[in-house]
Amino acid sequence: MKVKNNAFKIKFPPVLASVFLGLFIVISLWLIFEYAEKEKNRDLTNWQSRLALLAEIRSAAVEDLIWKQKKQLKKLAENTSLRLFLSEYNNRDKVNEVVLSAVQGHVRNLLRASAGSFGFLENITAIKKNSSGEYGLAVLDKKQILVMSTKGFPVDIEAHKAVVKKTYNAAKIQVIDLYSGESKQSVYGYIMPVFQVQDIELIEPVGAVILLLNPQKDLYPILKNRQSITGSDESLLVRQEGASLVYISPIKEDYNLFHRLPDNNNQLASSYAYHNPGGFREVQDYRGNNVLVTGREVKDTPWKLVQKISASEALAESNSHQTFLLTTFILCVFFVAMAFVAIWRHSTSLRLQSLSNVLEARTILLDAVTDNIKDNIILLDQNSKIIFMNSAFSHLLSIDIDEIKSKHITSVLGKETAERLINSICADTKTCVMSLQIDSCERVYHVVSTRLVYGEHQSAVLYVLHDISELKQEQEKREQLGQGIIGTLVKAVDMHDPYCINHSARTRDVAIAIAKEMNLTEMQLESLEMAALLANIGKLYVPKEILTKMEALSDNESKQLRKHIGFAVDILSELPFSGPVVDIISQKSEFLDGSGYPEGLAGSDIMLESRILAVANAFVAMASSRAYREGRAVKEVVDILLEQSESHYDRHVVAALFHISENKADWKTWQRT
Repeated sequence: MKVKNNAFKIKFPPVLASVFLGLFIVISLWLIFEYAEKEKNRDLTNWQSRLALLAEIRSAAVEDLIWKQKKQLKKLAENTSLRLFLSEYNNRDKVNEVVLSAVQGHVRNLLRASAGSFGFLENITAIKKNSSGEYGLAVLDKKQILVMSTKGFPVDIEAHKAVVKKTYNAAKIQVIDLYSGESKQSVYGYIMPVFQVQDIELIEPVGAVILLLNPQKDLYPILKNRQSITGSDESLLVRQEGASLVYISPIKEDYNLFHRLPDNNNQLASSYAYHNPGGFREVQDYRGNNVLVTGREVKDTPWKLVQKISASEALAESNSHQTFLLTTFILCVFFVAMAFVAIWRHSTSLRLQSLSNVLEARTILLDAVTDNIKDNIILLDQNSKIIFMNSAFSHLLSIDIDEIKSKHITSVLGKETAERLINSICADTKTCVMSLQIDSCERVYHVVSTRLVYGEHQSAVLYVLHDISELKQEQEKREQLGQGIIGTLVKAVDMHDPYCINHSARTRDVAIAIAKEMNLTEMQLESLEMAALLANIGKLYVPKEILTKMEALSDNESKQLRKHIGFAVDILSELPFSGPVVDIISQKSEFLDGSGYPEGLAGSDIMLESRILAVANAFVAMASSRAYREGRAVKEVVDILLEQSESHYDRHVVAALFHISENKADWKTWQRT
């Protein structure tokens, strides 16, 4: 009992201390991060309110500007003089030219006064004398033709034909969306219909007033950052064009208008704000920076306002507070950990003596184990110098273990053997089978190499050499016996069906060539080769007179011939093949369209190896000569198979055969043998 109590006193305190230390760290971290997260959420809520207010103010300012401009334009369109002028101008063939000229002069003065209210101070001239530009105020007649305009108004209004037509048809004011003019300057505006005097229904305009404005003078200034407390907030106008979002106002550090980015389903700030007006989120913007963003609709326009601010600026105080809390916590944990370490060291010192005794006992046990193992074991350092060699290996080499320590491996095994052994660690599986000449004797070894990752001999390599020479010889004998049995079976089939002599070997060659062209694995190649050689073994049970019959087979004889697949499956099903050899053989006569036999499989239900075997079998059958006919030309056979692809044979397999046949001249000899 006394020994057990001492052991308990030595081991329990460090374990208990480590548990408490871990709980302290985990709980403290959770509390600190929870508090920091609440602080951040509080700041996010505050910024959500601030950005929402800012977005409302700026969207309202844009809407107010648009409302005022529409109101001014409507006032002009409802002017009696303008309405009377356009009514008479449309009927100028019936109106006195003097009267029309007088009214026209009054309208020019009216346009001049209205142009001043819109910021156009240029002289009003007739359209024929107009100097084309980007902006201005103009009057259209009933036929949507320019009558008069301010100086600088574009002569060609073809780009606005669709909006003009919509204005006349709807008989309502229309917005000309922002676009890039000929001088690459941005332009937007409105078209207001003008109706005849005393027209109550307001359905058929007698003309229209078109206004083209420079957004840099009135619209864009509304979006500028005028706050002194923030340096990164940004207000943008965007619209959607197909699968893209277009920035129709200048973006920070890039004054090229109509900047286009894919509408990436809310992954970027503008995309989220556009599709979720009124929403709020922390997300990346077009420059890849994290921002806080919200959005608002702009009434009576296809635009939406995006309001954002850098997340790092907005949350700077929260992040600073979180950093302070984490730093303080780490210092506290450090001092607490030091106290635990002091206690731990005291407990550890009591255990060291016990551990050293245990280690010594384990070392003795390990030496006893390695000295009695028949395998050859050697440990090499990074420079391939010997650290350890077991007794079995030293006895094999007839050397003293103490004499070879710290010697290079080449001085013990020779240069060639040592290099082969050292390079064996490069294998991915860290195991390999190789022939090594040790003590003037060539033997086959299964080598396992392991690189040590812990302890005093870190990065050293441990080699275990297991002599498998006798096992290898037995394996080779069994393989030779198996190959001999298969060869005998193939020869038996050839003797039973003399017209198809060499058919199995040729089918194997063609099938393996196709399989390699299609990059099948080694396992698939082995199974396919075995299946090709044994595919016709079932013909041993088919009467020889059916196999050698030169005339067409009757229905009953065809049924008997088809049974050779079932016979082959019955013969081979009990053999322990390493792959699906029997399945490949059972499906070799199936066709893609389901017209094959014995199961009527179709399409992808047929194994790829079986599809390859079917093509190879058909190719060899047609290309090889028989006693009753000459073999067909390789090109002719391939053409036939191509015609039957998709219905009978896999077109990918036939295509691979076609590619191979171009370079296989020896196949042509089958037509003569």
